[in-house]
Amino acid sequence: MAIFLTFAAMAGLTFFLTLSATGRLRDRGTLVELAARQRTLAERYLSEVLLRRSGEQADPAAIAAILDESTQALLEGGTAPGVNGDDDETAVSAARGNELRRQLREEAALVSDLTANGEAVLSRAPVSTLPSSGHEHIVTSDPVQRLRVVTALTSAVALNVARTIADSADAGVSSLVVTQVGLIIGGLVVSLLLAAGLIAITRRQTIHFRTLAQSSTDLVAVIGEDGCRYASRSLAAKTGRPEGELLGEGLERFVHEDDRVVLANAASTGEPSAFTFRLRDAAGTWRHLEARATDLRSDRQLRGIVINARDATDRLQLERELSTQAQRDGFASQLSEALEMADEEQEVFDVVERAMLDISEATPMELLLSDSSRANLRRAATHPSAGAPSCPVKSPFSCVAVRRGSAVVFDTSTALNSCPQLRDRPVGACSAVCVPISFMGRSLGVLHTTGPDASPLGSDAVARLSTLASQAGARIGTVRAFEKTQLQASTDGLTGLSNRRTIESQAREVLREGRSFAFVIADLDRFKALNDTHGHEAGDRALRLFAQVTEQAIRDDDLLGRWGGEEFVLVLPDLDRFGALSLLDRLRARLAAAHPGETARFTASFGVADSTQAGTIDEIVKIADMGLYAAKAGGRDRAKIGEPPPATNGAGGDSGDQAEPGEKPPSEPGSRRQRGRATPSLHRAALEEEPPSSGVQIR
Repeated sequence: MAIFLTFAAMAGLTFFLTLSATGRLRDRGTLVELAARQRTLAERYLSEVLLRRSGEQADPAAIAAILDESTQALLEGGTAPGVNGDDDETAVSAARGNELRRQLREEAALVSDLTANGEAVLSRAPVSTLPSSGHEHIVTSDPVQRLRVVTALTSAVALNVARTIADSADAGVSSLVVTQVGLIIGGLVVSLLLAAGLIAITRRQTIHFRTLAQSSTDLVAVIGEDGCRYASRSLAAKTGRPEGELLGEGLERFVHEDDRVVLANAASTGEPSAFTFRLRDAAGTWRHLEARATDLRSDRQLRGIVINARDATDRLQLERELSTQAQRDGFASQLSEALEMADEEQEVFDVVERAMLDISEATPMELLLSDSSRANLRRAATHPSAGAPSCPVKSPFSCVAVRRGSAVVFDTSTALNSCPQLRDRPVGACSAVCVPISFMGRSLGVLHTTGPDASPLGSDAVARLSTLASQAGARIGTVRAFEKTQLQASTDGLTGLSNRRTIESQAREVLREGRSFAFVIADLDRFKALNDTHGHEAGDRALRLFAQVTEQAIRDDDLLGRWGGEEFVLVLPDLDRFGALSLLDRLRARLAAAHPGETARFTASFGVADSTQAGTIDEIVKIADMGLYAAKAGGRDRAKIGEPPPATNGAGGDSGDQAEPGEKPPSEPGSRRQRGRATPSLHRAALEEEPPSSGVQIR
């Protein structure tokens, strides 16, 4: 058996090492693919730049962004973006090893230089003054040739990174092989030693068989009509009495009174042949004995019932513990599955309440969670049938369990070291169990329960409460983190408004509902001049101020989003273009009066259209764009209704108002934003199905 267990242990350890090594190799394989992809992306970036320079359709900026984000993901860990038509996003861990990190930093510097050279080639700017972040020495002054050299260097470094990762994986495989060989040899040596030991033990057992039989630890007694006739040495040792005191009626005094009838029946009839009874040992502890009765009354030497018993107390205790542990594991497994299906906090609270009922049907329980300020506690869940113990604690850190970071059991509220929050309760003296709830080291609240005085919950219930607190805290934290991520994905980080994707989705809903609406394009006047004069921080403050003032001026069901740069879009349901003008006049007045001292003064121009002027969103956007053009041409700081273009094309005249240096020129009405739009129009998006789910789930 020992040899078998040794082999099993070695096989299990080998399997574990192989499984873990396989996981690492799979991760390394992913890293190698991602590192090798960098080489392809660098060459693809060169091709995109050359295509764009020759006037073809290309998007080198997107390739540059993927190159940079992938390099940062390899270096610091994170999610590497996918490439359209190639692969999906890939989550990777941070690079390890000084040499690999040095190569990745070199690659990151070369990617930066590659992007800078590509932009210089596209803008036909001189490249002689470009910095060399990667310390490369390029003698050629030809921009295209310089770009090709930087591309080759980047590709070479990416190849070196892939080779370094692959070499690391090969070293891991070699180490695993050596470890497994060592385990096999060690297992064989241990097995041989165990076999030699077993042979020696068998020989000793054979030699001393009679001695062992006479000194057996089995408890043996022979019982006849006159009581106990024989008590073995082991039985005397168990009871702590001499063998003579157990004879006659002496043995009965050590048997539990509830079990004496069973023992008497077995002693008189031999039935039942197998039974269990309790015997008090020398320490006064009741031991559980499993006994077998053999009827030898016909034997002229014995003429009685032979009772052969063994102490099963430890085994029975272990069985009870294993049964209890199995119940705990089942509870934990069911709780985990139930929480996994809870995607909102209230659903988590519902699961917690059902789990409370499973832990104890009659014990008051409550879940107290901190609010957003983390300074106050609120009740989030209550025991469905027993109710809440109504703990008066106000702050998370006023709770001793939260401060200690572990479960606390109070036998009685009258003890000197009991929690102050348990004293002077209407129910009188009580016991309590408090289990803190946390997520990634941050306290979320406490799971609180009370019971009768001096009768707290048992260890099994406390263990289940700890499991509930641990899993509920993890799920609540995960749900909150997911909700925060979803919010960040749908809003503009600077202004807090809906981003372009979100505002398009919202406008799509207005179209599907068939409601009339006004459409407004807003553009901050002379925004580049404001940035150049006062700095980009002033420009950011101006964008935030415009967003805040606009939110205060519009109605609750109006839609506002940042379109990009200094441009904003308003969708005003159930309002025509003339009603929109009135709203915009009030907005301009609010904007003029809202400039705080630290924000440079600025104005905005607005182009207005509505759904009665055209049949598609594309046309409405063009009309609003014309209105914005007219507002810019008319002197800015005003709102103008766009007019549909004439049926026949005519020659455009001079705008009469030149744009500030760096400001987007009004140039040709209706065409300014159409050239820069890379995403589908609102009208086309309205006819599409909702975008498919990204696949991210709370799991």
